[in-house]
Amino acid sequence: MTSEQQKLPASFELRRRDERIRQRRLETQCVHAGERHDPIHARPSTTPIYLATTFTYPHTQELDDVLASRAPGYVYARYASPTTNALEQALATLEDADAALACSSGMAAVHLAVVGSQVRAGDVVLCAADIYGTTYALVNNLLPRLGLQTITADFTRLDELEKLIRSKHPRLLIFEVLTNPLLKVIDAPAVVEMAHRYGARTIIDSTFTTPMTIQPMGFGADFVVHSLTKFLAGHGDVLAGAVLCRAPDFEQMYITSYQLGCSLDPHAAYLALRGLKTFPLRFERQCANAMELALFLEGHPAVARVHYPGLASHPHHALARRLFRNNLFGAVLSFEIKDGDATKVFAFMERLRVILPATTLGDVQSTILYPAHSSHAALTEEERVRAGISSALVRLSAGIEHVEDLKEDLDQALRGL
Repeated sequence: MTSEQQKLPASFELRRRDERIRQRRLETQCVHAGERHDPIHARPSTTPIYLATTFTYPHTQELDDVLASRAPGYVYARYASPTTNALEQALATLEDADAALACSSGMAAVHLAVVGSQVRAGDVVLCAADIYGTTYALVNNLLPRLGLQTITADFTRLDELEKLIRSKHPRLLIFEVLTNPLLKVIDAPAVVEMAHRYGARTIIDSTFTTPMTIQPMGFGADFVVHSLTKFLAGHGDVLAGAVLCRAPDFEQMYITSYQLGCSLDPHAAYLALRGLKTFPLRFERQCANAMELALFLEGHPAVARVHYPGLASHPHHALARRLFRNNLFGAVLSFEIKDGDATKVFAFMERLRVILPATTLGDVQSTILYPAHSSHAALTEEERVRAGISSALVRLSAGIEHVEDLKEDLDQALRGL
């Protein structure tokens, strides 16, 4: 054997016994051997999962400097962790925001944005009437118990909205650009300008639109929230949310985040960061599929009405063309089954073989749900009727499957009713 063949691999040093701890007893070795050992400082090509809850420093003064914010660093995962911070940096870049805070869910992000906006007891919060059902419940059930006055309104009617803002003097407005589940389009730049003119701040839930379609920070939104669970992570295997904000708001938002304890764990952050890498490819395909499915369903004899802003028949189609970039109108649509009710809708959903009945959206697989019993179950029947959510309505989130398979699946399920 030659001398070259006898050489040990360079990584051998990383596998040898830990000389720092070898003189200790077995119980102590089990706890400490191999930990805190990075002799070559190699940099991985993708962000690793830092599952540590706490971080140490060689010198106590370094730890003290980090704790006192005199130096950057990590001390406890509820405050910050490297994997989660990598995700936050990526999100802030995609949304052209000054900063981002990752949260344990989309609803945690909504809650953080509301509390972090510094509303106080007695302030008025104005919310879009047909926003996501759990956000509606938070605004109308939880916030009043905290002393806030809450009002809901149709944000598509700008003249009426301005009168309401002028008379009620809200401190905060909460809305989506694409409403859930009826896919109305709100003129978000006009609403933000109006809110600021009357001294109000804005939270925009951009889960449906995503940075591929619109970037609300660019036209002045104060806070943008995402359910990362949906399109941005996109694989149905992580629960996460995020708040995007401007530099002056970051300190208060950060303090509120660790006080609420809504920070995202590193493993979930890793999964969301991995999902981001293919997000543009997935979302383009999902939007293209949604457009074809909307056209198909619009001409189907078993369908009474289709709600999708990419359709020329949609009342807000022109506004969508003006607001949305890349000719993308979103990957979610809803439709009403002719003469439908809960029994008929359930029969239709049970006949599907490719599209999954599931209480989510934005996954690589196409999913469908019944808003009256899932996304908007928190609303009373009267509130759902007022919001236009009928017993015949179903919501479809287009995945990345071949669109002809999706059409065939919808057709056989509808024709079987």
